[in-house]
Amino acid sequence: MGVEKKEDGVSLHTSSFILHTCPVLPVWEAIPRIDLGDWWKEEELPIEWDRFLPCGPANLEIGYGGGDFLLDMALREPASRFIGIERFGEGHRRLVKRMRREKVFNVLPVMGDAYILLNLLFAAGSLNSIYINCPDPWPKTRHASRRLLTEELFAIAARKLAPSGRLYVATDDAPYANQAAEAFSKTQALECLHPEAQWLLVSPYPTETRYERKWKMEGREMRYFVYQRRP
Repeated sequence: MGVEKKEDGVSLHTSSFILHTCPVLPVWEAIPRIDLGDWWKEEELPIEWDRFLPCGPANLEIGYGGGDFLLDMALREPASRFIGIERFGEGHRRLVKRMRREKVFNVLPVMGDAYILLNLLFAAGSLNSIYINCPDPWPKTRHASRRLLTEELFAIAARKLAPSGRLYVATDDAPYANQAAEAFSKTQALECLHPEAQWLLVSPYPTETRYERKWKMEGREMRYFVYQRRP
């Protein structure tokens, strides 16, 4: 059962699941191709995450970059498991290296397209939360298909979230925030947890991403969305 923690006026969904000791090797030993990121191609889909990660509620970050936010959240919530999807190899390899060095056992990254992997790797209703932090806005029209904050992705996310599971989005780009707000308004399976405001100006997170820190230092205004899958 989850518990509610208040932070800056928004209830954060945290887990009260008890961590069980599962008979698994560290993922960097259990998965020979983990450095390449495409290890999931050799698995039966959707992935049986219990085979690789300690037991606990599953959380996902889409576009984890170098993995700072993902690792920090995993260390803060050792009774949960954190999965990451990333398109670019440099950030993926950096994260795996840090996992090995810091002995973080409840994180597992994959590489590939977010739309495809979110659809294929996760069973319906299997995720406790999904985070999308500071994605590239791809402002040029010819790059529109690469944008993450779309009605299509939000609809997929809603299917993969457990009832009352949370979708968190953060962006510093005003036009992208407006696009996200419009896409959310069309996603009937998700309910806004800050109905008094289109988005939040104060972070609902207990930690910051690297880009979030950078943008704040440059004086950019961050915008945050917190939505919940309807029961």
